Amino acid sequence: MRGACEAQAACPVCATPDQHGDFCPVCGWRLHDGLVLGELTARDLEIAEDALRSAGHAWDIRAAALSGRAPGGSPRVAEVTRGGPPGPDEEERPGAGPADGRIPSGRGELLDDLHRGRVKELSFVEFTADGLHMIKVTVGEAGIPLHNDAGFMPWRSLVPEFDSDEDVRRFQLAGGIGTLRPVDRREFDAAVLRWLTACLPAVPDPPVVLLRPAPGWVLLERAAAAVWETCAPRAELHAGSAERADGTSARRSTADAVRALVRTLPLLADHTLLLVGADRDTGTVHPHSHVLFPAGSRLGPGETETAEVTVYGPVTGRDALLPVLAGAPAADGTGAPTVSVHRIEVGALEPVRLTFVLRGPGEVDLVAPHGDPAAVDVPGLLAALPRRVVRPPRLELFFTVELSGADAAETEERLTFVRDVAALLARRDRAGTAIRVGAVGHYDHTVYESVWAQPGTLLQAPVSARPPAMLPAALNRWSPARRRQDTVSSLEDALQTVALLAADSPAAADVRRVVLIVARRPPAPARQDGTVPACPHGVDWRTALARLRSHGVQVMTRADPGAGPPPDAQDREARLYAAEAWRALGADGGFRPGEDPAAAVADSLVPPWRSAGPDCRLAFAAPLV
Repeated sequence: MRGACEAQAACPVCATPDQHGDFCPVCGWRLHDGLVLGELTARDLEIAEDALRSAGHAWDIRAAALSGRAPGGSPRVAEVTRGGPPGPDEEERPGAGPADGRIPSGRGELLDDLHRGRVKELSFVEFTADGLHMIKVTVGEAGIPLHNDAGFMPWRSLVPEFDSDEDVRRFQLAGGIGTLRPVDRREFDAAVLRWLTACLPAVPDPPVVLLRPAPGWVLLERAAAAVWETCAPRAELHAGSAERADGTSARRSTADAVRALVRTLPLLADHTLLLVGADRDTGTVHPHSHVLFPAGSRLGPGETETAEVTVYGPVTGRDALLPVLAGAPAADGTGAPTVSVHRIEVGALEPVRLTFVLRGPGEVDLVAPHGDPAAVDVPGLLAALPRRVVRPPRLELFFTVELSGADAAETEERLTFVRDVAALLARRDRAGTAIRVGAVGHYDHTVYESVWAQPGTLLQAPVSARPPAMLPAALNRWSPARRRQDTVSSLEDALQTVALLAADSPAAADVRRVVLIVARRPPAPARQDGTVPACPHGVDWRTALARLRSHGVQVMTRADPGAGPPPDAQDREARLYAAEAWRALGADGGFRPGEDPAAAVADSLVPPWRSAGPDCRLAFAAPLV
């Protein structure tokens, strides 16, 4: 039965040009039937028209659902849908889900041809709901793929017959006809061919990879077929649905799809982290390339690879530059293109564990710790390296710690501070050779039993100078006590003990020697000073202080805010004595609880490394101490 279809040059359901077959190759509508005798009756025509209306309605409902613009959710699509929105007994067919990404055999050879230079360029073509895309890929220095957005054309600019409303245009691309004038399929094909011809290289058989749309998008599939008419693609990637069925735009872009493909190429050059090293004897600085991902590494589709490395902060400043290069640079910094550069916060010579992820050739990101992207001129950076780094003097540090307090919390605060400083110093000297730390505890002027002292001694056994990591355990064996008065302590005995220890080890030019007093109360005078009681043993703290400084020892204080007599004390002489004592003891420097944290104190105590020349902003490959 020819009926209403006989005079049609295209399928009345989906507007596909008549292929002179009995059925439409797209929607399956019967286009031609056998001859019948006699005239068609009104009933015959009514049945044919009802069938055509029903088929057109179902076809439009399918296109609307596939495009993510179902009539119930888009007023404009509902207006143009033949037969109106779906009825309660009609199930809207969801959009096609993403197909498995695959490329026929031969893809590997094609990518290898590009990678090895046998093919100069690959053109990736994709047709999506927003327009026509072409990405051209070449291979640059060190085998790093270069992407060039070679062309994008929105559908309305290419084919003006498309509706200006985005929802309706998506509906049309999915094959919907509705009550609109159908987009002429042959004019559509010709427009796509003109765009392809203008964008493709002017060479015979240009190497093209087609990213094929998901099934069901009728006009997008026609555009893909036009590629086969223009040039036989070297490969075809079934990239999945054009977008999600709900119409969201979270789907990957054409550039993302191309990038995911070329990420499977092997690395032609080592991907390296640019660091610096220093000769342990002379301090001479030299570039050092640490291989993160060796040449030949190759990722599978969707795979990544990680690499971890520990580096050490520059000698000055709080940040470090981390350039990742393709290859190892020459002496002048050239010959290795930059892949990425990150800037991280790190303390001077502090170790930090870095985690890098490889996503493909020329794509390396720092994922831990967090870093900020940076731009850097590698030749200029290497040209400005310092000649050498100068090793600082070693540090010998003694704490004196007042172990008598108003309560246990007061004393524990002082001990915690000393432990924290020791732990921070231990991080600076993991080998335990550049920093030595000791401590002496002291109490009230009373007879206090201890494992070290003879009766009448007012000290806790001194901890001899040792690597700082060993000090906290020794301090845990000390016994705090409750103080009996708040005027003076036996600090003078502790200073005398430290002075004797200093005299046993002569000063050296390459050693910084420091005594840090951690206390609340000043030392007692050698003789009664007004209302200030004297040291029972007649020890003169001024003599001990002078002896320490004569041996090259700096004496610094970390006095509690309430050091000296209590606020309600009325004795002027006691007040003046306390102020004079703390001023003399802190002449080389002082710290205050609550204002100077342990980290700041540790930083100020450790002699810094120096750069002979410009400051180096690259991290060190190995610890300097």
